[in-house]
Amino acid sequence: MGILSDFEDRIAGGIEGLFAGAFRSPVQPVELAKALGKAMDNGRAVGVGKVYAPVSYTIALSAEDEAKLRSFEATLGGELATYLVDHANERRYELASRPVVDFVTHRDLKLGRFRVSAALAETGPDQAAEADTPHRRQTSVTEIATVTVNDMNHDVALRGEQIVIGRLSDAQIQITDANVSRRHAAFIKIDDGWAIQDLDSTNGTRLNGQPVKQARLHDGDIVEIGLTRLTYHEARR
Repeated sequence: MGILSDFEDRIAGGIEGLFAGAFRSPVQPVELAKALGKAMDNGRAVGVGKVYAPVSYTIALSAEDEAKLRSFEATLGGELATYLVDHANERRYELASRPVVDFVTHRDLKLGRFRVSAALAETGPDQAAEADTPHRRQTSVTEIATVTVNDMNHDVALRGEQIVIGRLSDAQIQITDANVSRRHAAFIKIDDGWAIQDLDSTNGTRLNGQPVKQARLHDGDIVEIGLTRLTYHEARR
């Protein structure tokens, strides 16, 4: 909890008064920091002798929360980027550049709810130069598919071709449950959507209450793995 405490101290010393006086949203800075740290862990990629962490992050807020936070986004984005650098250093992740935190609004989010997604850096010089800026605000974004794990207030972004779920530490979605196999199931990219596939698990995978080997997912579908419920959110463009 050391780096999280440092983050809280910086917030308290720098902008806590501003938040207390004007930013009355249920979404609090420390909760955003925790969610970003988990997004970094979930989005890591293993290379030859190194583990690479994402450097591009998006926080989606409700319109009401974003309006209350708008005046402090640049300051908060910079502090959150610093927290992510500390988080990466603590876990010995490699960063291609300084993390960038963007804020966007999503109409389907209610007051106090937010979603976090992360992406590895692009390799082009334009993207690398852009990532040197601690924070930039987007006015629009193409939403990606996400999964809410046990109704948490932040989601896991579905990127790439496969997202493995299981007890193994290198699973993109790790579930510490004795009822879950080491490589239990996976979200599989298909066409313009996603499917859930059971990976010959011991206790099976359920979709909307029914056992399933592989099935295409639709918005709001609930995947059950052991005692964990994962709610699928379709990408909106």
